[in-house]
Amino acid sequence: MRQIFWRTSTTLLVIIVIGLFGVSSEVDGVETVRFRRYYRNDHRAPRAATARKERIWPEGIIPFVITSNFSGEHQHLFLRAMRHWENYTCVSFVPRQPHHKHYITFTVDKCGCCSYVGRRGEGPQAISIGKNCDKFGIVVHELGHVVGFWHEHTRPDRDMYVDIFYKSIQTGQDYNFEKSKPEEVDSLGEPYDFSSIMHYARDTFSRGAFYDTILPKPSSGFRSEIGQRVQLSEGDIRQTKKLYKCADCGGTLMQESGNLAIQHEGTCIWHIISPQGHTIFLNITGSTLNPPAVPCSEERGNFITIRDGVSIASPVLDRICGDDTQFRTIASSGNRMTIQVKSTDPSPSLPFATYYAICGGPIYANEGVIHSPKYPESYPPNSDCQWTIHVDENSQVAIEFVYFHLEQHKECIYDRLILTEGTPKSHEVTETFCGLIEKKTVVSKTSQISLRFFSDNSVQKSGFELRFSKELNECATEKNVCHHYCVNTVGGFKCACRVGYSLSSNGFSCDSTCGGYLKSSNGSIASPNFPEMYPSSKTCVWEIEAPEGYHIFLNFTKFNVEGMRTECAYDYVKIGDSEKLCGEYHEPLLFTTPRNRVRIEFSSDSSVERDGFFANFIADFDECQNDNAGCEHSCQNRLGSYVCTCNAGYILAEDKHNCKEGSCFFEVNAPAGDINSPNHLNDYPKGQNCSWHFVTTPGHRLMLTFSSFQVEEHSQCKYDAVSVFDGGDGSSQLAGVFCGLAPPPLLLSSSNELYLTFTSDASVSRRGFQAHYTSVCGGRLSAESTPGHIYSHATFSDSKYGKNQDCSWSVTAKSPGRGVRIHFSTFNIESEEGCQYDYIEIYDGSEATPELLIGRYCGDAIPEPVTSTGSELLLIMHTDNAEEEKGFVAEYREAKRSTTSKRKNQLRTRHDPFQEPIHDRLKE
Repeated sequence: MRQIFWRTSTTLLVIIVIGLFGVSSEVDGVETVRFRRYYRNDHRAPRAATARKERIWPEGIIPFVITSNFSGEHQHLFLRAMRHWENYTCVSFVPRQPHHKHYITFTVDKCGCCSYVGRRGEGPQAISIGKNCDKFGIVVHELGHVVGFWHEHTRPDRDMYVDIFYKSIQTGQDYNFEKSKPEEVDSLGEPYDFSSIMHYARDTFSRGAFYDTILPKPSSGFRSEIGQRVQLSEGDIRQTKKLYKCADCGGTLMQESGNLAIQHEGTCIWHIISPQGHTIFLNITGSTLNPPAVPCSEERGNFITIRDGVSIASPVLDRICGDDTQFRTIASSGNRMTIQVKSTDPSPSLPFATYYAICGGPIYANEGVIHSPKYPESYPPNSDCQWTIHVDENSQVAIEFVYFHLEQHKECIYDRLILTEGTPKSHEVTETFCGLIEKKTVVSKTSQISLRFFSDNSVQKSGFELRFSKELNECATEKNVCHHYCVNTVGGFKCACRVGYSLSSNGFSCDSTCGGYLKSSNGSIASPNFPEMYPSSKTCVWEIEAPEGYHIFLNFTKFNVEGMRTECAYDYVKIGDSEKLCGEYHEPLLFTTPRNRVRIEFSSDSSVERDGFFANFIADFDECQNDNAGCEHSCQNRLGSYVCTCNAGYILAEDKHNCKEGSCFFEVNAPAGDINSPNHLNDYPKGQNCSWHFVTTPGHRLMLTFSSFQVEEHSQCKYDAVSVFDGGDGSSQLAGVFCGLAPPPLLLSSSNELYLTFTSDASVSRRGFQAHYTSVCGGRLSAESTPGHIYSHATFSDSKYGKNQDCSWSVTAKSPGRGVRIHFSTFNIESEEGCQYDYIEIYDGSEATPELLIGRYCGDAIPEPVTSTGSELLLIMHTDNAEEEKGFVAEYREAKRSTTSKRKNQLRTRHDPFQEPIHDRLKE
């Protein structure tokens, strides 16, 4: 049972109890010592009586605000968690409006993950979602505190259900396992719930990774894991409904459409929730109620009330008495509608209304929010929504992309959002968006803008949240005090300076600085003070311009700027629109600009300085721009010259300009990409014999999918054919031979090599094929006397490992009677004390069972080498949806089998001397 109206803690490592209001707090392991010291003397502070009615949110309505420091992905997560509570209970989370005096604020506080329990009643109250707290289950858990629940294990009768092992608990954290006094909690008659999302896990606040702090009593019969952070349990849902006195009949409806039926006499309440920017239409199909005994206006007897909003206190849209059978349609003004029915003798389960939510329509407001259909869940297929936003005249519309994730395509031909401006007769497409956009703001030229969203019938993503507001161009008013340039921003403006100047501390005047405008065919640039250390807090901008028809070649002969190459969070050099550069390079860095102008920006922060950089530049005429320089297929510009290249299946002729059919063999080493038959989109040449040899990072496999396929058909593919081999050449295991119009199935190699051949005879030609290949982690590996390697991800050293990865490598000794030895040369996995988020697990065998577990590892400390006791080791990598790190490199080979097991379950099951049940301790 979740305890109500008091302080508690949650899922991570530290509980902090402060003051009178009940704060739940969890902090990650890095902060544990500091917070324990800070709150050393607090323990359990005096508290008000439990079950105080003022701690319940009136009408179950919980207003919320999300602070601007959270990303769109975070805000999407928070909304999903709130919708989870709404879907199963009658509590409602609504964006805070000016009349809401008491509300919650999603923020990041020093406590990590923490929340007041119930309604504080003193204006805004914080719900902190700090580092490592941004998981769906943890946010649902924290919202449980907001709703009014303690942790399950602190209820007064918990000793009947769980054992507490005090000697396994971290020093100074015992108070987190104290029971609440009987008068402090209201159990609402619910039984103890091991499955509650408010329950501690078995090793919460454990003094070691394999010591239990709390376990169900053997007599309880409960054998599953406690402390789940997946979803509300049935007990969580029942108790919330009791706490907030939810109606027995009705519920929350979030589907795009549905029916409403009265199931029994009494009061039924339905809450219909649609995404913002949608309108709810309710069709009354006919009353199933008897005539009321008294006038309907007195709200006695049989009636139906439809309200425009979140609760039974919202404005009335219509009221229908029992004998009113007139068909009618009622529309909401926003994205919520509440229907209340009071019935004394209804017809059995007959629908009295249907509803549907419609996206789009005109919006006359100076600010608001628009969601894709079904947001925050994935949008449905075949959607077509159009919104037209109108703000005050002589203003502009600013649209902020809070969260945006549609199906990706370089031309947005599948799912897309189209922005158009102007009147219906003069609409002009401003921009089309698809894919994943992390942060973006679009400002219209006029006071009206239209948005149209399309989705096709295939792939669906999470959708979007857009915020719009009225925007003024302050640069065109007397507020503009900028010396050089004024740049209009949403809600304000900022000043900028010409090249060679920097903005002074007053924010509007410009001072002469490094950088400048260089109109020359050659020259050099360098960081300030080069070759000495560059100064801190410096920004320099160079603009280099060459004549029309020229490109600019940049050669950095010296480069040493603070940073780690892949993460330029401090100092950096930025060339045009490319990524930021930082770190130290011992080899020259060469860049070619696509146009005759380039902007180079250098920025240093207020701390560490380095030697800086020196670069030469030279302007080079682009011969390829004039008639493709005579090249038949493609022309590539080079410094002082050019080269012609040919399409796949062709080679350069002796004149170095024309192309002829030639060798068709390709070595493919990139971790992912596309291949196609010669002359794809047109008929492939006759008499072709092409081969592709794919090689990816060791420890990974290759997955091949065909997006288009037209090869001359034959029952045995004797004429034209595509053949795929599971290995490095044509002598490897044949995976399949394919022809005709049906694309081959998805193909997955067993190693890091794949071989594909395409042959065509001298007769019929077709369009050919196009295929996409990508690297897939995991697989079965054979250990020999010479070492093999496993890389955490195919792009190791170029980028961090990805999110939401689950990879497994099974390594088996090739020689009979031999074992497998693995050691890591590089190891950097997201650090967390219990390794709950990203981790590596090694098992002494072929299966991932607890009794075979050797260890779970994370952080940057290299694990000790591991040798199997049998012929096989299993290595598993798991990553969550948050932090990413560099990854690992492991070497494996055959070895003499270990005679000593390192399986950790031997330690896990030990109870002496540390795991002593509390009841045994009290008997001493």
